[in-house]
Amino acid sequence: IGLPGCELPCCFGLHGEALNAEVASMAAMFAAANNDWERARWEGEALMRKARQDAWRPRFVIDCVLWPLLLFCHIYYWSFGGWRYRDWRLAMCLAFLGVAVCVGSTWVTLLMFRRQVPCRRWIALSACLWLACFGGFCAGDQNYGHHMVSFYTYQDLVSYTDLDPAVAKGQSFMDSGEVYFKEGTTVDTNEMVSFRNRLNFCAAPILGQPLRNQKGLHEVAREGDFVVPESGTVDFWAVGTDCCDKATREFTCGEASNKRARAGMRMIREDHRPFYLLAIQEWTARMCPTSGEDNTAQGHSKAAPLLCIPSRHPLLFTWVEDPVGEVRKYYEQALWRFEMDVVVFLMMDIFIALGALLALKELGFK
Repeated sequence: IGLPGCELPCCFGLHGEALNAEVASMAAMFAAANNDWERARWEGEALMRKARQDAWRPRFVIDCVLWPLLLFCHIYYWSFGGWRYRDWRLAMCLAFLGVAVCVGSTWVTLLMFRRQVPCRRWIALSACLWLACFGGFCAGDQNYGHHMVSFYTYQDLVSYTDLDPAVAKGQSFMDSGEVYFKEGTTVDTNEMVSFRNRLNFCAAPILGQPLRNQKGLHEVAREGDFVVPESGTVDFWAVGTDCCDKATREFTCGEASNKRARAGMRMIREDHRPFYLLAIQEWTARMCPTSGEDNTAQGHSKAAPLLCIPSRHPLLFTWVEDPVGEVRKYYEQALWRFEMDVVVFLMMDIFIALGALLALKELGFK
């Protein structure tokens, strides 16, 4: 059945052409919309890049990284170097110049903010300067306490060589720092003693001759089990923390197991010294009569020195092979720690500077 004035195939052809035109127009519309979306996204990314570039102006970034780094190194140097050991007042005065720089920077920032002058760089710079100030003081003080104070203390003490602990008395070597003992000197691990107070404080006598009587049974019965040194006292001790076991009589403090070691570095930690002395007092009490007739004054006079081996002026050492090398390690470790602290601070400073500059830009600061 056909329409009046129109053949059937012709009518379908007209409708097909209209449909194709409509599809083509819709495709063109979607393509235009997609192009608009891509253009908008590209323009947005370009604006973000421009905003970041504007926020991270090279001059702003350099100021917020370079000056805090120099301030950090300045404060660090005066907080851990030799000047602090020799004249701490002068060192602290020079270090606190960094605080004055931080205060001045903060004051300038406040004035610019109140006058509505562009101050984004100064705000970020002041924050980084205060970070450098606190970081320099904290890191420098820790490095000084862990390494440099020990290095300079050993430099001030006296070195002794060929010291015989069987003859020498501790009161004659109170200023000793590094001691090389006579050939044949050993740490008597069998006579080790310990005192526990959170840590296990271990001590063992440094001897030039055995304390135990090495003679026959008759001589031991007549002279006693112990032989008192010529000095009349046991004043030289190898010490350490958490390096011994009473049950097994094991003593591994320092280089006690090293057969070539026969030198000592003075133990200079005053917070540990009282506990080592308590351990040595326990050892001397074990060597002295504590009951019966021997505990009287007459008994003491008869028994001494066969039963009592005192430690009148105990000197505490870390048993090592090369004291000079061990002291040098303190200085090398301090320099390595300084380099690592500078690198860590630089990374933190860059991160904080970039973040602060971008955040302040987003908040509307110029």
